[in-house]
Amino acid sequence: MRSLILLLAATGLMLGCDGAKPKAGKRVVPTDSVPELVMKAAQARVPDVKFDTVIKADGFYEVRGKGADGKIVEVEVSEAGEVLQVE
Repeated sequence: MRSLILLLAATGLMLGCDGAKPKAGKRVVPTDSVPELVMKAAQARVPDVKFDTVIKADGFYEVRGKGADGKIVEVEVSEAGEVLQVE
């Protein structure tokens, strides 16, 4: 019984430590609800990336996707459509 409790506790800790979840103050939004201006700015900066995830933060969007080489690319775009940063 004790082993089962330890196993469940360890599993809960591992699931709770997912680094891919957005930080406080940020939330995942559907790509079709993102302003077209934002998506066009991200696509213009890195045209070979297929964007599939968008996180809304205070004043900007984090638009994420994978390039042709399989690497994850993140573009921060202001609500006005200005590219702030590419990672």
